[in-house]
Amino acid sequence: MLDKWKLLNLVNGGLQLEILPGVGGRLWDIKYFGHSILFQNTELMGKQFDVNNLSNIPSLSPQFNFPLWGGEKTWIAPDTAWVDGAPFPVLDSGCYQVLLQNNQKVLMQSQQCPISNLTVQRTFTLNSEHQWTIEHNVINCGTKPRDTGIWSVMMIKTPATIGIVMKLPKHKEVFGNSEGILKKNSVGLLAQCDRKQEMKIGLQNPDGKTLIKQGNTGPWLACTVQGNQPGAIFAHGRPLEIFNSGDYPYCEAEWHSPMKRLAPGEKLTFQQVFNVWNSGSRPPGLKMSALNKELMSCMS
Repeated sequence: MLDKWKLLNLVNGGLQLEILPGVGGRLWDIKYFGHSILFQNTELMGKQFDVNNLSNIPSLSPQFNFPLWGGEKTWIAPDTAWVDGAPFPVLDSGCYQVLLQNNQKVLMQSQQCPISNLTVQRTFTLNSEHQWTIEHNVINCGTKPRDTGIWSVMMIKTPATIGIVMKLPKHKEVFGNSEGILKKNSVGLLAQCDRKQEMKIGLQNPDGKTLIKQGNTGPWLACTVQGNQPGAIFAHGRPLEIFNSGDYPYCEAEWHSPMKRLAPGEKLTFQQVFNVWNSGSRPPGLKMSALNKELMSCMS
């Protein structure tokens, strides 16, 4: 691909997915009736770069030793396996090859990472004007087994609120200061990301559903993954992490697959189902428990 910044679009009704194969195979934006939900780093948009030398990429967050492009992407967990604290450059910033594209689906594949010997495939499928799926596949192309977790990281424009149903809301402080951002009640936990204040927490996701309200009035997103999985081990100890930036106007919802020791040639798969809707409505096909509905009322 000559133009790293060329976007592909999947459109159904008022839902538009903007996909950026040339910069880490990202989901660059989700637009719902023209409303942009994901964060893009405007300082870097259109910038030409060498994936083998990312040290000159400007950033307001020098504490993170990698480009903050924006959008949603597939990272490899655990981050303790990264080199110099940065996600594998070929997988995070490299060009993905488009293997399939039609009106409903885009399938992309990365080059083989020379550090991890992993290859990432990302498939976006529009199911309706309210719903899409992301399927992540990571393949071990090396000659040795490798402990691997899939880590989907979505950068959401703030202000935004992220809610999780939990009977006994508990979280693990990863870094930063969550004071004033986290709210707990008998239904669950809310992260009200309405300020620039760096923090990151890890938490359980018992029913596998994450609710997100972007802005003060929506749109709303729901991400559904497999819920409680007895015996599952997660690379960072929890299946869900929430990050809020102290430097840029975004927060992150970060979903983890269970860890797996991938044998040479073996593949790990992780699927997410997303629904989007506006306040006062709910899209067809989204199952909501009574607790999810109560949590939504707390987020309104």
